[in-house]
Amino acid sequence: MSSRNGHESNGRRLPALQPHVLFMPPLGDGFEGSDGGGDIAAVDREMLDYQVFGTRPVEAERLFWYRWIAGHQVSFLLWRAMCDVVWLHSGDDADKPGERELDLLSACVDGYSAMLLYSSTVPREHYHADIRARMALQHPAFSGTWAPDYRPVRRLFRGKLPWQEDPACTALDAAVARNEATHSHIADHLVPDGHSLLQKSAGVPGVSVSREKEDLYDNFFLTVRRPVSHGEFVAQLDSRIADLTADLRHNGLYPHVDGHHHPVVTDESDAAMRPLVADILRVLDRAARLVSDMRLEEARR
Repeated sequence: MSSRNGHESNGRRLPALQPHVLFMPPLGDGFEGSDGGGDIAAVDREMLDYQVFGTRPVEAERLFWYRWIAGHQVSFLLWRAMCDVVWLHSGDDADKPGERELDLLSACVDGYSAMLLYSSTVPREHYHADIRARMALQHPAFSGTWAPDYRPVRRLFRGKLPWQEDPACTALDAAVARNEATHSHIADHLVPDGHSLLQKSAGVPGVSVSREKEDLYDNFFLTVRRPVSHGEFVAQLDSRIADLTADLRHNGLYPHVDGHHHPVVTDESDAAMRPLVADILRVLDRAARLVSDMRLEEARR
C-alpha cells in the first residue's frame, strides 16, 4: 500500500523509474572550479538491504528501460572517477597508485560490475524486443566500445598498466576478475549466441571509434557534455544511488515477470560473483564515499 506522499505504508520511498539527464565533463577535461566546504561529501544512506527475488507485479518495459539507462549512467560516473587516477599513473615509468587510490579503483570496478548486473536483469525476450531493438534503431552497429569514458580506463580492465603486476594490486586484480565473470554471465543471459549488434552489422570490429559514434552513445544514454564541478558530479552519483535503492527495495533485483524470475547470477554461479547479488547497494555506497573522499583529500594537499 502506498501513501499520498510517494512512500509506501512502511516508510519506503516508491521508485520513480524515471531516467534523468546526466551531465559529464568533456572527455579529457578536469572538474570545474572548486566546490568548497563539505558539500561534496557523500550522503548518509540507510536501509541498504533488499530482496533478491521480487514479489510485486512490475511494468516490465518501463522498469527495465529505466534500469538500462540508469545502470549505464552510474557506470559512466564510476569510469570518470577512475580516470583521474589512471591519468596520473598511465605512463610506462609511472609509479603505481597509492593505497587510497587503489581502494578507489577496486571499489569503482566492483561498482561497475554491480551496474552491469543491475542493468542486465531484463529477461532475454524483453531485451531483444525492446532494449536491443532501440539500440539498433540508434545505429545498426551500436556498441559499448563507443562509450567515451570507458576508453581511458580500458587498459586497466585488460591488465595492461605496468603497475598492475605489483602485489599491492591484489584487491584490484580480484575486482577486475569479477568484472570479467560478470560480463560472461550477462552474455550468457542476454546474448547466448555471442553476436553483438556490431558483429551482426556490416561494421568491422577494431575500426576506430569516431566522435559521431561517441555522441550517438551519449545521446542514447541521456548524457550531455559540459563543465561539471566535483560537487555536482558526486551529487549526481548520490541521487542515482538513491533512485536505485528505491527500485531494488520495491521490486527486488530479479523482478517477477511473465510468471517467474529471470536470474542472471544464481546460487550455482561462481562464488566470486555471488556477493554482488545481495550487496549491490553497499558496493555502490562504498564507491561513492571513496569518490567523494578522494577529492576531499586532494583539496587538503
